[in-house]
Amino acid sequence: MTRRPRLIALAAVAALLSALAPPSGPATADARSGLRVDVNAPMYDAPGARVPAVVTVYGVPDGYQATITATGTGGAKVTCHGPVWHNPVRDTSSRRCYARLPRTPGTSNVVGHAELTRENSRTLRVQGVGTRPIDRSGPVTRGRFTLKQIRAVEECGNTGRRVWLTFDDGGDYQQVSRILDTLRDLRVRGRFFHTGTWRPHYPRLLERMKREGHLLGNHTASHQPLSQLSDRQVREQIRGGIGATTEPKLLRPPFGAGSFTARLARLAKAEGYTVCRWTADTYDWDRTTTARMIERVRYGDYRTPPLAAGGNLLMHGTAVHTSEGLRRIIRAIRRAGLKLDRLPRG
Repeated sequence: MTRRPRLIALAAVAALLSALAPPSGPATADARSGLRVDVNAPMYDAPGARVPAVVTVYGVPDGYQATITATGTGGAKVTCHGPVWHNPVRDTSSRRCYARLPRTPGTSNVVGHAELTRENSRTLRVQGVGTRPIDRSGPVTRGRFTLKQIRAVEECGNTGRRVWLTFDDGGDYQQVSRILDTLRDLRVRGRFFHTGTWRPHYPRLLERMKREGHLLGNHTASHQPLSQLSDRQVREQIRGGIGATTEPKLLRPPFGAGSFTARLARLAKAEGYTVCRWTADTYDWDRTTTARMIERVRYGDYRTPPLAAGGNLLMHGTAVHTSEGLRRIIRAIRRAGLKLDRLPRG
């Protein structure tokens, strides 16, 4: 028996643990003002990849405006992109940044910097580093991945103003049926990225998705982190997944691993696919309540930007509160002035 299958299994376990790990803790703080900065970033990706991170500043005094930037350690180069978002429930300000990892194995980290200004007041500065270093492991990816390419991968081909709802992994018959019932009743189209291993257990649900006008994406055969697999193994995972009915055909990498790498883009294209991540995340897999998911959709937080026009929202058919709370989530999205992709009239 070779060691390779065991290494792949360990990589999958590590990926799951990274998802279940607690968010980055407090870093350097300004004791005089009570400020602190946290960084939330993936636990691993391939050498040469670009990875997303959210830099969040806590304790911003009234009237101050936050400017957020970031730098990298271990040879990582970090660029922040897009506006700062404010969560009034948590009283936090956050911004999305992207770290370009070196093309060598090792670890890197993201250091967040916040500068706070208010007219006729002294400028406050604070920084913090993520408590979870990013492990650079797996096959090296070569070729630069630009911010324009990153945005295209996050948007998944949604070039309009409507918001897409996407559902990953699978789910039991009751959960997925409830999701489909809600989407039918509210005339909303879903995009389902379920794994190839889910397909043989629920063929009737798969047929119902197609019949009612929903779209299917490829989420690989067995939910392995593609950034850790060889080229041959990546191709096998794509071919063993559920064939996409989207246009273009979309491939969503499990855990988001390898999403912003030239290697995965090349391998996916060779199989007829375009890589698709997401723009906003409910983190519903973490037993997140419906109320907290709605808060994230509306305001964003230390883990995710808020949902915006032209974006797509990540949810899971396996999550505890998604199927029961989906009706409220959809109504909250509409109350926020966002338009959802509608089911075609059958």
